[in-house]
Amino acid sequence: MPSTTHLDQCSALSGLDFYLRPLSIADVKSCVIVESAFPEQERCSEEKFTYRLTQSPTLSLGLFLREPSNDRLIGHVIGNRTSSPVITDGSMLMPEHWRSLPAGKPLTSGGQLIGNDPNGKTIAMHSVVMTPEFQRGGIGRALVKDYVKYVKDNMDGERVALIAHDYLVGFYESAGFENLGVSEVRFAGGGWYDMVLPVGSRV
Repeated sequence: MPSTTHLDQCSALSGLDFYLRPLSIADVKSCVIVESAFPEQERCSEEKFTYRLTQSPTLSLGLFLREPSNDRLIGHVIGNRTSSPVITDGSMLMPEHWRSLPAGKPLTSGGQLIGNDPNGKTIAMHSVVMTPEFQRGGIGRALVKDYVKYVKDNMDGERVALIAHDYLVGFYESAGFENLGVSEVRFAGGGWYDMVLPVGSRV
C-alpha cells in the first residue's frame, strides 16, 4: 500500500481511519460518484474509468475511509502514460473498441497517440478530485504530493503532468508543479494551463 507521508500530516484528516491504495476495476462505480464533484462536461465516464483502470491500474490511487458498513472512496487521482511532455487531447481520449485491441499496444489516430501509451515517460494526471465534504483543509494538496511521491518511488518516468484551470494554478504550484502557460488541450472547451513536475527516471 502506498505510503501517506503528506496525508498523515494533514490536520483535516486527524482522527479519521484512512488509507491510500491503487484503484481497480472494482472501484469504477465509486470513482464515478467521486467524479460527480466536477462540472458535468469535465467528468470521466464510467466506460473511460474502466478503460483507464484496465490499461494503467497502478497509475491511479484512491483515498479511502474505513467505515463500519463499507470502506468509502473520498478522493482519487487517475493517471496514464503519454509520450508527450505535456497533456494532449489524444492522451485524454479513449480508443474506440478498446476492449478488442491487443493489450498494451498504443493506438495512433490522425498523427496523435490515443489514450494510454505504455512506453510513455510522462505520467499524465487526468483527474484529481475530492468529494465536496473533504474539499478544503489541504487534503487535496496532500493527496497530490503523496501521488507524486508514489510515482517517484515506484514508476519509471521523467515527469508528472496535468492541465489546470487558471484558479487552480496556484494550488498545483504549491504542490511543486511548474506552470508552463496556456495548454493546447481543447477538452471541455479549453482554457487550461499546462503544469509539469519533473520526477527523474527510477533506476
